[in-house]
Amino acid sequence: MNSNNKFDKDFFEPIQKMIEDFFPKDMQDWANKKFSNFGIYIPAANIVETNDAFELEMTVPGRSKKEFAIQYTDGKLLVSAERKALPELEPNDAYMRKEFAYPEIYRRFFFPKNSIKIKSIKATYKNGILKILLPKLEPGKYGMGRSIKVD
Repeated sequence: MNSNNKFDKDFFEPIQKMIEDFFPKDMQDWANKKFSNFGIYIPAANIVETNDAFELEMTVPGRSKKEFAIQYTDGKLLVSAERKALPELEPNDAYMRKEFAYPEIYRRFFFPKNSIKIKSIKATYKNGILKILLPKLEPGKYGMGRSIKVD
């Protein structure tokens, strides 16, 4: 921070210390099961519609492609992943602060019915971004549901 700014480090450090002293450690530990195990993470997503397809991107860092379950049925795309535990610590180690976790992922998206080439849906996962390409059907052609493998 700029040292000419009156709201610099000297201002914020005592406030942060006061908050940390006021709230119990369990309340500060957002990943702690006792306080904030909300159970499901709803990742941010972008969907772009082109002339030929719907292109979906989701931010889901820290996962592997094997963890995702993707299902498309009757205009509904369901993306999910089970809860993933943090790595175990050494017996004498303890977290000083634990602010992230890998909770269950569950997200559902709706597309126009009978508009997707079911057999052509593709999913890829790279650098924490899950991409799903849903090619459009030609008008008048219909498809059923299916599971999608992540590449």
